[in-house]
Amino acid sequence: MNFPPPSNVCSQITPIGRGAVAVVAVHGSQAEATIDECLLIPTGKPLSSRTNQEVAYGIWKSTGEDLVVSKRGDQHFEIHCHGGTTACQAIIRSLGSFGFFEISAIEFANRFQDFWQVTTQLALTQATTPKTATFLLRLVAQLPLQIQQLRNRLAANDWDLVAEQIQTMLHWSDFGMHLTVPRSVVLCGKPNVGKSSLVNAMAGFQRAIVHDVAGTTRDVVSQAIAIDGWPVTLKDTAGIRNSDNPIEIMGIAQAKEQISKSDLTICVFDARDNSRSKQSEIISQTKPDLIILNKIDLLSSGQAVVEDTGGGLPTIKTSVKTNAGIRELIDILGTQLAPEIPSDSQTYPVTTEQNRRLAETLACLHQETPATLGKLLSLLGKQPTADGNNA
Repeated sequence: MNFPPPSNVCSQITPIGRGAVAVVAVHGSQAEATIDECLLIPTGKPLSSRTNQEVAYGIWKSTGEDLVVSKRGDQHFEIHCHGGTTACQAIIRSLGSFGFFEISAIEFANRFQDFWQVTTQLALTQATTPKTATFLLRLVAQLPLQIQQLRNRLAANDWDLVAEQIQTMLHWSDFGMHLTVPRSVVLCGKPNVGKSSLVNAMAGFQRAIVHDVAGTTRDVVSQAIAIDGWPVTLKDTAGIRNSDNPIEIMGIAQAKEQISKSDLTICVFDARDNSRSKQSEIISQTKPDLIILNKIDLLSSGQAVVEDTGGGLPTIKTSVKTNAGIRELIDILGTQLAPEIPSDSQTYPVTTEQNRRLAETLACLHQETPATLGKLLSLLGKQPTADGNNA
């Protein structure tokens, strides 16, 4: 038998462990009266007389601890106490004696907090660079407000404007998703052209094995780095050539698979190789975004470099030994990884579920038989959808 969830609940919503401050969230019809009963307020002004967002200093009677209570809504409160589990659990136990049930922080967020704010906050915790964290921190405040404006406009029957705004938000979805999901940058080419050395140079340390024997790299070697503040997974792949070695054949197959899924593909050539036909063959197979002519330090005196490899692709001449062209390579990659940057006021989805909801709302708005207002408001609602998606 399924029982309805308890209406009066509490939860430690800060991470478990030691910290300066911990927060216990309390929600329910009895929350205000219970906290008033448990909290000794020196001014004598009870929570029931305070407005939303107002804070109250007091002493928790059962523990004697000084703390602060924030009134977030008529039935929603936050108790800010000393960090760590002991203080929180003491408060939760005393709330339990008044009939409050403890639930997990995730369940509390799903039931009582704004889906758009919570999922954006969770995305913020996954940011790996200050640059991406800055974009996400801005969205924590902006995105829920934008969604509320869309709900209001739906209710006011201004559906065309809602569709236009959602379409603009979805235009930036790829940018938003990659704030937490690193872009994949794949280096490919023939064996022994210096792909592994380039990976090491860009990573700043020796991640990939380097040897002058062709076919040294048999598997995909990945390295997480940041380029111009954007998270990137740099992938060194096996050299592409005809081979009878079963292991090398598997490595080449993996290389081609990574190329097909990459966000940006770099084709590396030995600058001494002037065979246009061979270069064109590799380019036609890999369809790169950028060409590197590597090992320019090994060019003999007066030897020319064939820079026109076909297709008018950006081409950079590099040498890992002298560091020539490496800075230019990183600068160009930074530009190509994020060729467009949204304005500070532009909002966009940053999780798979946020993107799904907006895309489905837009599809419903474009149907020949318009969706009901209830369905649209549900898709843009504050709570997880009925199927439980919330990621």
